[in-house]
Amino acid sequence: MRIHNERLRSSFVRGILLAAWLALSVNSARAQAPPQAPKAPTAGAPVVGTSDWDQWKSNCALAHDFRQKLIRCATSTFTSRPFHFVAQSIVPGSGVGGGGRYSRDLNEKGGAQDQLQGTAVTTIRKFWLAELKFSTSRSIDKDWNKSQESLRINIYARNRSLPVMTFYGLGPNTNVNNSVKFGQRDTSAGIEITTPFPGLSWLSAGGKVEGLWPNVGGVTGGNVVSIQQVYTEQTAPGLTTQPPMVHERIFLHPHKRFLERFELNYNVAYSFYQDASTGHFSFRRFETSVEHRFYPEKKKHGGVIDQNYFSVIWRYSVSQASAGNAVPFYLQETIGGTDIDNQPSLRAFKDYRFRGPDLMTVQAEYDRKLCAECTPCKQGVIRTVCSHLGLVLAYDAGKVALRNSDLGFSRMHQSFGGGLALYLGKDVIFRMAVALGGGEGTHPYFGIANFL
Repeated sequence: MRIHNERLRSSFVRGILLAAWLALSVNSARAQAPPQAPKAPTAGAPVVGTSDWDQWKSNCALAHDFRQKLIRCATSTFTSRPFHFVAQSIVPGSGVGGGGRYSRDLNEKGGAQDQLQGTAVTTIRKFWLAELKFSTSRSIDKDWNKSQESLRINIYARNRSLPVMTFYGLGPNTNVNNSVKFGQRDTSAGIEITTPFPGLSWLSAGGKVEGLWPNVGGVTGGNVVSIQQVYTEQTAPGLTTQPPMVHERIFLHPHKRFLERFELNYNVAYSFYQDASTGHFSFRRFETSVEHRFYPEKKKHGGVIDQNYFSVIWRYSVSQASAGNAVPFYLQETIGGTDIDNQPSLRAFKDYRFRGPDLMTVQAEYDRKLCAECTPCKQGVIRTVCSHLGLVLAYDAGKVALRNSDLGFSRMHQSFGGGLALYLGKDVIFRMAVALGGGEGTHPYFGIANFL
């Protein structure tokens, strides 16, 4: 236990040092970089192809001023267009990895913004992902488009390999000491469309159709308990066979910002998962997410500080399968640490700690940037810390269930904690926190923004 705690503390310290280095690197690069980078296009305007190679060559010409250019070169290496390197994880437990991304902006008439993007990432634990995506955004200059939002279309193909995943069993009362491992590899390809709703400025709608080709199996290793040694098809549906699936999803997105300080952000979706082979694993899923956000602080010259907010999120998801059908365990919901989409839930527990077809969670979180405008700060370390670091306080409650009738606010697992956040501009790219209250010890939480 002592060695385990020392490793946790060591990992947490390394995370803080990494976050501080990234913040210093970004701040230094922004302060010293020449102003030749093109500005971002305005909404609805055609995208002009961009390239930062000249800037990259200038920053990485290390023949002179090696120390001054080193940080600028590293920053350009990870941000330049059309190609740059990426450093991130793929799913919780995959470890940090690296790869590359190529993005090509396509210029079209009529206010279209088109982009072709290819990404490949591999991690130190031999997880990998490859993705090709075409995205387009087209302005709708019509009287019925009250929100002035654009029509957005994403067409993608993705393949990822997750060689060692953790499974604790199904249901809300599993034992943390009875974990097993399994490997997962899945391929998906599809199209997703989002459009503003006619006549309503606060509503958008969309749909997605994709094909899924999952592949799940056991793992090998001297100190590893493989899933097939403990579980069967009855206790882990989908363990023996994984047929191809067709996933169809429709959704509504009500959203509204009012009185400057209040924001509502809702998502309601209904999905059909169709087993394209035997039909045994066909099921339906209804899911909704309700977020209320309050911005308590105002800027000196008007407007609110968007990075400082208090939010409450309620999420509800239930699955339904016909008689004789089952929901595959690898498509069931999880809570604990972060889920497979890198979304936090019950941060006092390990990743994927609880798994089931039905889920309900409640989260309350307070985020505050140490200094939003930094007007009194001078150039240097204090300004860098002020501009890039923030505080996070969070409370989580949630449960999974094998039947949707068992969902409710009673006997929910709970956790609370806090830590630091690393900002890049207005966005949080990394979080370091400690959570407790779950009855399974103190759990350090590291959240890396999912840029994929």
